[in-house]
Amino acid sequence: MMYARLPRRQDLLPERAAGTSRHPSYPVAQLATLQRSIGNAAVAQLATLQRSIGNQAVTRALTGTSVQRYTGPDAEQDITETVSYDRISQNGAIAVSGRQEAYADAALIARASAELAASERVRIRLEAGRAVMVAGRALHRVLPVFASKEAAEAAQANPDHEPIEGEDAKTRQSKLASYRQSVVKPPAALGLLLEDVARLVGESSPDKQHMNDVHQRLLRLAMETRGATWASEHVPLDPSLDTAEYLKTAGKVIGEIALEYPDSRRPESAMQDLLITMPNDCQAAAQRLLGTKMGELQQVRAEPAVGENHYVNLSEALGRWNNHFAAVIMRDGDDTLTFEAAADSTSRINDGKSLGYFALYGKHGTSQSFDEDLRRQNAAGRS
Repeated sequence: MMYARLPRRQDLLPERAAGTSRHPSYPVAQLATLQRSIGNAAVAQLATLQRSIGNQAVTRALTGTSVQRYTGPDAEQDITETVSYDRISQNGAIAVSGRQEAYADAALIARASAELAASERVRIRLEAGRAVMVAGRALHRVLPVFASKEAAEAAQANPDHEPIEGEDAKTRQSKLASYRQSVVKPPAALGLLLEDVARLVGESSPDKQHMNDVHQRLLRLAMETRGATWASEHVPLDPSLDTAEYLKTAGKVIGEIALEYPDSRRPESAMQDLLITMPNDCQAAAQRLLGTKMGELQQVRAEPAVGENHYVNLSEALGRWNNHFAAVIMRDGDDTLTFEAAADSTSRINDGKSLGYFALYGKHGTSQSFDEDLRRQNAAGRS
């Protein structure tokens, strides 16, 4: 069964929130840039404004938007990082940037996490990460975490690599470093396979059962690391037709996988924050997060609540996939933020196949809804 594949970037949604701006606010410190664009006299006026009424008022005067400020645990500070976005919710409280970054209002994150905790079977909670400016508004990184070590184990996830609620920063960074190290090294199965191929090469008449075992393992590794298309083009179909040539080709395939493996896992190794790892299967991913029984996941909901899931049946549509599931982790009015995964055997592992991704969907019945979005993806096929 195939599942909906993730596009590299979500299509841009029109900015629907009043008073938002697609352009980042001007940093006041960039006086040289301002000097070239608005002249010395205006720069002098801005410097006077800065001294008398502060950065916030100066920024508001430049951009025409109301800029919120973030109060840290020790002192008030300006948020200097501005993040671009691919989609933003109608109320401006949720935005997604790329595949693995979502941002939301801190109070909305706390409320959504409490809603997730209200269900005994839901295994995840949400944390608020670093603060950034998105469309002139202070939002925080959305970080899904497991509710406990037991919740991670129940989800068949490795708690030594997964983020757990309540961990201190040192523990989280240690886990992130450990995870990065684990994903840049080729899997042990690759080395064992190479040993078996070398052993078979030294045999005058390799056992057919052993040859078939090597073939199945090689095919599985090629599909997992490089995708089904690459595997079908590089792994011979039948090892019994020419044993010597097959083993020679197998060694070459293993070498190519080993050489490219570290670079192919760049999305995982470059993560700034530790994310929950996901199975490369949308239904299994939703179950991992929500703890919902498989049959219940297939319930169609026009407006799924936080802790429930989107589901669409695409079996009657002309396209690549039969259906798709997406766990809802936050709502902003009619808009839903999901954390999900997608199985696509033609995708290479450098698409970040072990990482979940965020998606933002609009109101049911509109062109930006989950159903319509997935139907467009299904009809378009692989981009």
